Amino acid sequence: MHVAFVIPYLGGNGAERVVYRLARGFAARGHKVDIVLFHTIIHRSLPEEVRVFLAGDAPDRLTEERNGDVLARAVRLHARPGPRDWMRAAGAFRWNPLCLPSGRLLRQTRAVASYMETERPDCMLPHLSRSQAATLLAGRLLGGHPPVIPTVHSDVHHRSRRDRRRSRRLAGGAAHFVGVSRGVSDSLTDAAGIPAKRITTIHNPVVMPAIRTRAEEPADHPWLSDGGPPVILAAGRLTREKDYPTLIRGFALLAGRRPCRLVILGQGEQKAEIEQLAAGQGVADRVSLPGWVENPFAFMSRASLFVLSSIYEGLPSVLVEAMACGCPCVSTNCPAGPREILEDGRLGPLVPVGDEGGLADAMERMLDRPPDTRALRERAEDFSGEASVAAYEELISRFV
Repeated sequence: MHVAFVIPYLGGNGAERVVYRLARGFAARGHKVDIVLFHTIIHRSLPEEVRVFLAGDAPDRLTEERNGDVLARAVRLHARPGPRDWMRAAGAFRWNPLCLPSGRLLRQTRAVASYMETERPDCMLPHLSRSQAATLLAGRLLGGHPPVIPTVHSDVHHRSRRDRRRSRRLAGGAAHFVGVSRGVSDSLTDAAGIPAKRITTIHNPVVMPAIRTRAEEPADHPWLSDGGPPVILAAGRLTREKDYPTLIRGFALLAGRRPCRLVILGQGEQKAEIEQLAAGQGVADRVSLPGWVENPFAFMSRASLFVLSSIYEGLPSVLVEAMACGCPCVSTNCPAGPREILEDGRLGPLVPVGDEGGLADAMERMLDRPPDTRALRERAEDFSGEASVAAYEELISRFV
């Protein structure tokens, strides 16, 4: 089987890690695997048998330093659209000005179409909304094309109006859809009008064999080895949807009752705002933002508690990873994923979104009465890489 993943870039966030793991898993099973990228950001190495195709910008500096070998073997795609491409794209969106593609999107679409024409894969697997729009639109430019099965990673209700309109216009060109959780699959029906029979829920490949080994490695933070107050951990991009302000306010309430410390792993535009809020709440000396770390599992295995404070998700990998490391968890009951992962609150409290007082109470309960770590690890195994790859294989075989 010849499969092609399409994603804007391969950084260190959730959807990108999923593509890394799926690509490795398919290659290990003997399939031919390609990855089509719109930006030359590649933060992890790839097996030599996985081919990379590039459409777009100049090489990323970090990629050149760490994974220059991947760039060296990458193939550049033709990405210059012609007048006929513009007409076909406009027709696909019924000339709706709210859906018409930008020049960048159309260049990415032409690059994907060029890849389809020359490489002829058996199946296209686009991840994230821009890749999905470009891949489905590329099919409209070509007429005949391989089956396209988009994987949707977050609740569609939270996409922009333009993204939702484009999804509705292009959905007919997809052979099928994958939702990474039941909540995401339901949102595809509710918000994008896709019939449930055209959607399959497949959990992301989160738990890999290397997690246990990496969890035992040293954690590069003094709070995790100084024998001081318990450390509460959070991880993810420092952006609005993660709602770290609610976490900071909840932590400040908890810190007023008992000694504790908070570490938030990740980078993003809200870092300064979070630091200012921590100072305003009087807990700046008990909150640490070390940025992006190479091995979060070492932090998870040593923290007393992991907290997810998001407004919305899809299937939050960090929650499963923390459980795999035996770390107790607290989460907001956001759409979608946490309720499914924590089995309706059996394995960890679920708190209403934005409820800082409820979050503080839940964190205190879990610090006082942590759950059985064996149950957490057993549940995390349901999200193994092997199970995910096998489910994708079974689905793709229906259309190839």
